[in-house]
Amino acid sequence: MTEKEIYEYLTSQGMTPAGAAGMMGNLYAESGLISGRVEMLCLKRLSENGKIYNDATYTAAVDNCKISRAEFLNPLPGKQYGYGLAQWTSPGRKGGLYDLVRSKKVSISDCRTQLEYLMQELKTAYTSVLEVLKTAKTVKQASDVVLVKFERPANVGESVKTARARYGQAYYDKYAGKGGHMISNCGHDENGRYSGGKAGDQKGDEWAVINWYNRPWNVMLRHPESRIQGEIARLARDAARNNKVGYDQAQRYTFWEHLKASNYEPSQITINCEADCSSGVAAIVRAIGYKLNIQKLKDVSIYAYTGNLRAVLKQAGFQVFTDSKYRTSPDYLLPGDILLYEGHHVATNLDRGKKVSGGTANNSGTTTNNENGKVGTCKVELKSFGLNAADAQFKTVQRILNALGYKGKDGLPLTIDGENGPNSQYATTCFQKDKKLSINTYGTVAAKTWAALLNA
Repeated sequence: MTEKEIYEYLTSQGMTPAGAAGMMGNLYAESGLISGRVEMLCLKRLSENGKIYNDATYTAAVDNCKISRAEFLNPLPGKQYGYGLAQWTSPGRKGGLYDLVRSKKVSISDCRTQLEYLMQELKTAYTSVLEVLKTAKTVKQASDVVLVKFERPANVGESVKTARARYGQAYYDKYAGKGGHMISNCGHDENGRYSGGKAGDQKGDEWAVINWYNRPWNVMLRHPESRIQGEIARLARDAARNNKVGYDQAQRYTFWEHLKASNYEPSQITINCEADCSSGVAAIVRAIGYKLNIQKLKDVSIYAYTGNLRAVLKQAGFQVFTDSKYRTSPDYLLPGDILLYEGHHVATNLDRGKKVSGGTANNSGTTTNNENGKVGTCKVELKSFGLNAADAQFKTVQRILNALGYKGKDGLPLTIDGENGPNSQYATTCFQKDKKLSINTYGTVAAKTWAALLNA
């Protein structure tokens, strides 16, 4: 896996960009992000005992059982050495990794399996570390907790903390950038599994709004009508935000039953229920069919799965895109686009890609309309709005937030009244936090928020 794929995997597991970067900085310090890395001292000591290996030959010897499980845990009698991305060292932790790769019948150096094992450890033995990684606002905060409580080398002094945080910051600057491009992703239960958990979203990460990542997707599906695109994005966002809706393949149809009983609005569901990735997408599309009285969408089966979802949505009027620019980057996506990895996973795009033509906007408030091939500009002075401010231009903020699917504190679309009251403040704050904007007072609107709204 590439650095970017590792970053995208960690963020897909609910880590903030800062949390993922902080973890990666530590993994880099431990192994150079090389999943087949053997601790240098181990290779040296083995060589002194007549056993000559490098990273590749040692890994091959473990894979073909020339090195037994017992020898892997203790390469020399009474001695422990690190292996893999996190340089797992103790027999207990190395044994868990060994057993997992054996059960999956993959190499001990398989990077994705090592990342799965890392998440398994975080969710069981290092839950306090995971909580920080899922809420971290700075790389230093995340890096320090991984160093001190997860990796736990002999030296955790300030110079080590500074170096590892610097490594992590480099990954943050490279992959996180400013803000993020968000998707609605339903991928696992509270235990990181596909079934067996409690109904509802126990930790807020079973169905969540996360950064776009390359799963990889092999097809993108888009409904040609903008109003339907917007509704798909809105309902998918609302489902992700409602912690009454969780993930469990064994109970995957209960989301539809409660959605149907809640006016087809995920935000109105008040009873714990479950979906999985495909039943969630199918239920949302079907719900829009009933809300807008569109028969083709009503006919979408909630029993659709990732193996036939392309055909099901195509029959419902969705367009199919397989060009790489729609699958390997968020830059050309529209809110409501369906990202599908056939036979494996599906998610819903929530944001407008930065390279989408037509009605784009820059941070100065200059808009460009490419409709019918005509290009024109309209410069508008964008005002700032404090809490409880009132102005006709604030109606534009409310309209954009409604179009993006944000709702007020009362769970309803915003009233277009030009007043930045409690409901508008709540919707604005949700938008600002989703975009990870650095705001002195959430709920106010100034240059940063205007820029994000106009480019959403």
